[in-house]
This record gives sequence, structure tokens and C-alpha cells, in this order.
Amino acid sequence: MSEKQTFLQGMFTRKGLFWIVLLVSLVADIATKAWADAYVRPTQPDVTSIIDGFIGWKWAENQGAAFSIMHGRPLLLALIAGGVLLAVFGYVYKAEPKRRWFLTALALVAAGAIGNLYDRILLGHVRDFMFFIFDLPFHGTSIPVLDWTIPLKYPVFNVADIEIIAGVLILVAMSFKPEKKKPAPESATDRKTEPEPANELQEAAHGA
Repeated sequence: MSEKQTFLQGMFTRKGLFWIVLLVSLVADIATKAWADAYVRPTQPDVTSIIDGFIGWKWAENQGAAFSIMHGRPLLLALIAGGVLLAVFGYVYKAEPKRRWFLTALALVAAGAIGNLYDRILLGHVRDFMFFIFDLPFHGTSIPVLDWTIPLKYPVFNVADIEIIAGVLILVAMSFKPEKKKPAPESATDRKTEPEPANELQEAAHGA
């Protein structure tokens, strides 16, 4: 990538995939939240089962992050989301256009962060509506390092959360992919010296 490129060139040149995935994912998140606001919110606090024993609809207004971390600190969470977005766009600027999976993962993380940030700024909370009905394994177990106890249920979540997790999983999977080693430049001593065609003709003439 040229060092002389402008910021707009770095963000948009041959990186349409990033912007398409970002836009589609963001629309999907905001649209599903609007649907849940109209149809799931009136049913609270009930759970509407979609797949028995697995997943359903349940309305929740989350003022923290996942598992209610940093509950009641929307400004701090907004600042963290802003920092994440700055980092994502920095990576997009530097990324090679051919790294499609990398750009896709960044787009998913950015869309999820923007979608939840949109809720925090406008509403003061994030609209969640998807719920795993089953109990978490090892619930009640304390993890001293994190000062956290595994809850009985997985928290209510939304499409933005799914997008962020999917993007992070892609990035993690890519980190395990071995990098292709570039072949070492061939030294002059490694090259096999072959007689030039002209010399071969001369040798053939003398031999005749």
C-alpha cells in the first residue's frame, strides 16, 4: 500500500466489501431492535419460546455491557465503543484490499459497536430481545481472577452482540492461520550457470 495515499483512498479504494457488510449489518441490527420494540416489549417480562428449551424472545433494557458489566455507566461504555471504532477504522485504513475475511470481521465488529452505541446515546440503554432458555453449565461457579460468578442464564442479547462475537471469532480463527513464508531471494551462488545459446552453437560447430 502506497505511503502517499490519502485517508479517503485508504478507507475506500477497493474496500467496498467492508462498507457493504457494515451497512447491511447495521441496518439488520437497528431494524430488528425496532421490531422488538413494537412486538416483544409489550410482552415483558414474559419469555416467548421460539425453539422450546433453547431460544426465545424476552425484552430487556441493558444499561451495562454483557452480563451487566459496568451497569449504569453509559458514558464510559460509549467512550470504550468509540475507542474500539477508532481502532477498527485504523485497521481498515492500513489493511490490504485482498484481505477479505479480515475486512469482513472488522465490518461486523464496527456494525455491532455502532448499533449499540446508537442505543446508548439516544435511549440511555441498549435494547435486547433474544434469550437462551437453557441454564448455563457451571452456573454459580466463582472465578476469582475476574471477580465474577457464572450466572444461571446467558444475558438477553441482540443482533449487534451476535455481529461483534462473529467478528471477533473470525479474527481469532485468522490468528491461528499460519502465514505463508515468502521464498528467500536466490543468491548468485545458488543459481545454476547454463551456457548461453551462442556458446552452445560455437561448441557444436567446433565439434563438427
